[in-house]
Amino acid sequence: MREQQSLFGASEVLIEDKASGTQLIQELIGDGCHGVTRYQPTCDKIMRLHAQTAMIDNGFVSIPETAPWLDEYLHELTVFPNGKHDDQVDSTAQFLDWFKKPFPGQGILEFERMRAESRQNPENPERYRVRLQAPSGMGSVQTFSGRHINVSPDGTIEMSAGDAQYLIRAGWTKLAEWTRDEAA
Repeated sequence: MREQQSLFGASEVLIEDKASGTQLIQELIGDGCHGVTRYQPTCDKIMRLHAQTAMIDNGFVSIPETAPWLDEYLHELTVFPNGKHDDQVDSTAQFLDWFKKPFPGQGILEFERMRAESRQNPENPERYRVRLQAPSGMGSVQTFSGRHINVSPDGTIEMSAGDAQYLIRAGWTKLAEWTRDEAA
């Protein structure tokens, strides 16, 4: 494991935290191996791979055209779940699942991406921020874009104009609007 990490310059080593994987994680951490990341599976191997098929089908996964291991890897993928071996299939599915999960600091990167995008397109509703009065008793809201935002103690909530439009249509009161540039 340490040789492979060094050979490929891996900053993260993803290991399934079950059975022998748990023991390996403890050993590597004890030996000072940095970047060990525990992966806790939540379903069986077939379901894990099935959950990643859209990512693969849409071309977000690429593999080299030639490699010494490629034939064996592709064979294992194509005969799964009826093949003799499935470790490479399982590790592929686990990696893709782990890769899609949010990571620390992702919020600030997303915020800066949105700011840069809004500067390029002045008509973009994400460029505008809105403060709304939340209905009484509302503690948080899940926006149309997928953000989870807590209502402040004074009963107001701030979000993009793009997300706010749906709540305004539902009867929420708009208190203020400004551009991200004005806030900066």
